[in-house]
Amino acid sequence: MKLHKSLRRSTSVLFVSLWFLGAAEAGSNACQDLVAPLHNQVNSVKDQGGMWSLYEKRPGLDGNSGLALKVDSKILGLMFTLDYLCKTLEGIPFSDIAEYVVSNVKEKGREGFIKENMALGNTRKEVTAWADFAEFSMSNRNRKLDIAQIEKSVQQASGPVGLYVDLFRGKHSDSALLTKSKALIKDTEQLHKTDPYLKQADYENSQIPHSSVLANSGDTM
Repeated sequence: MKLHKSLRRSTSVLFVSLWFLGAAEAGSNACQDLVAPLHNQVNSVKDQGGMWSLYEKRPGLDGNSGLALKVDSKILGLMFTLDYLCKTLEGIPFSDIAEYVVSNVKEKGREGFIKENMALGNTRKEVTAWADFAEFSMSNRNRKLDIAQIEKSVQQASGPVGLYVDLFRGKHSDSALLTKSKALIKDTEQLHKTDPYLKQADYENSQIPHSSVLANSGDTM
């Protein structure tokens, strides 16, 4: 009888776990479906060389390739951020670096982790940032996002993406193309500052420490 009860309990836990996993996957797929039309638009430009290729083909825009590359970069960055929101809908998964710093902070404690890594020649500022990232990773591993709010972010992003496609495909004078390209950059930057989820995504990505030492440590796991 005890075995039967244990089996039922284990089966119940497994069913609930699979249900949550399926729900999370369904939510991620629904989110990706929201972003897919924008990807199609951006890819239609990117596959032809992006705004940079358009500028290169027009003699009157000679010397402005840097501006064109910045336009491409801003739009690709916007798409990256939307994809990030979909990928982290149900929480921020641990990267190799997060696994490394979290396990070490748990094992040695925050101050122990900091002291050990300072003894290896790293600065206090560096290792404190690593410890902060460990705490950030633990506290945000299961944070949730609202897909309805992501949909609003996608709708906001459709404006810059639509202008990007229009600049590439439309018949604009050189001066108009330059003016509108600068406006597109400004609008995209402003969107990242005002849209709540784009701001959150930018903040979360900014928490990842950039260090070759730490990256190498994570790669050895």
